[in-house]
Amino acid sequence: MSSKKPLVIYPEYFDYRLKRSEGRKVPLSEAVKSPKVEELTGILSTLGCDFQISKACHPGNWSKTGGSLKVSADFSKTQLIHKLGSILKKLRQSN
Repeated sequence: MSSKKPLVIYPEYFDYRLKRSEGRKVPLSEAVKSPKVEELTGILSTLGCDFQISKACHPGNWSKTGGSLKVSADFSKTQLIHKLGSILKKLRQSN
């Protein structure tokens, strides 16, 4: 990982069952049901991003054991979240 501070990405950012106030960061058009860290790691690998899996949970959903990702990327956090969301949605629709 680079010397820059890593971006923390939680699966809750992409869960369409959550409201924006509950932690969803992408529009419903890019959201899916119950996103998994494993799905996000596959997408990050194809994007060529350096990442680490963490056991840390989303602060608003601390009782859930979903984990998170620490990502070093050349994108801003907003750009990265939208790229992940749109690719995740396409993957889910093709399966």
